[in-house]
Amino acid sequence: MLENTMQDFLIGEIDALPPLPQTIVELQRVCSYENSSIKQVANVIEQDPFLTMDLIKSANSPLYGYHREINSILQAVSMFGISTAKGLAIASAIKAKFVIDLTPYKLEVSQFVDVSNIKNAFLCRWLQKDIQLLGILVPCALTMHIGMVIISNCLKLAHKQEEFMSKINASQFLEIEQEILGCDQFEVLGHLFEHWGFEQTMVQVMRHLNDPNPPQDLLCFIYPLRVLNTLITPYEIAKQAQIVEARNLVEQYHLDLQGFDTTLENMHLNLESKPNETNTDYSLIDE
Repeated sequence: MLENTMQDFLIGEIDALPPLPQTIVELQRVCSYENSSIKQVANVIEQDPFLTMDLIKSANSPLYGYHREINSILQAVSMFGISTAKGLAIASAIKAKFVIDLTPYKLEVSQFVDVSNIKNAFLCRWLQKDIQLLGILVPCALTMHIGMVIISNCLKLAHKQEEFMSKINASQFLEIEQEILGCDQFEVLGHLFEHWGFEQTMVQVMRHLNDPNPPQDLLCFIYPLRVLNTLITPYEIAKQAQIVEARNLVEQYHLDLQGFDTTLENMHLNLESKPNETNTDYSLIDE
C-alpha cells in the first residue's frame, strides 16, 4: 500500500484530482446491466463530444486492423463491442485529466502515448474472443503507465527529480520506483482507480499485478497484463528477448499462444521495433 513521506505526495496528488466527467459515471452504470445494448452505450458516449471524437478516431486507427471507415459513435461501439468501447472511453477521460511531462523518466510524450495505444491494440486483437475480460483489461492497458505521470509530478514537488533521473533505466524502471518511492506505478494506478470509484476488480488487478501470489480470481486479468508488460514497455517494443520471455509466460499461464504469435505477426511487432526511434511507424498493421 501507499505510505511514508514520498507516498504522501502521491496520495495527495491523486486525491486533489477533480472527478471524471458525468458521462463516465453514467457509462459505468449502463454497462453494469446484463442487458445493456450497443445503442444505449453509444447514446451515453455521444453526450460528450471529446469522448465521441476520440472513440471514432480510435476506431479508424490502423492499429486495430479494421478496414472500413467509421463515421459515427454507434458504428464505433458496434465494431469494438460494449466492453472495449467502455474501456476506451474510460481511458480517454483519464488521460484528459493530466498534463503529461515524463522528463524524470527521460521519455517523450509521443513515445508514451504510442506505447499505450500499441499495448491496447495488441490486447484487443489477441484476446478478441475473450470479450468478457476486455471491460477490465482495456482501461488497464490504455492507462497502464499513467502512474508515471503522477510520479513525475510528485518527484518535482519533492525535489527528487535529479536523484530519480540519475538512476532510471529502461530495464529497471519499476525497481527504481520501488527504491525511491516505496511503491511502483501500478500501485499508484490502483489508488487512482479507487479515487475515481472504478469497480474493485480494476483496483485490485493493478494492486496485485506484481504480487507473487495474487488472488486466484484475478489471474484471468493479471496474466495477460503481465505478458503485455513484458512484450511492450515504455522504452522497448517487442525486441527479441522480450518476445521470447513473453511467449514463455503465455505458455506458463496456459494462454492462447497461437493467437499471440498471430497478433505479433499481423501487427509487425516481431521486427524489433523500438519506441525511441523517430523513424518507427507505429501504425504498421496487416497488409
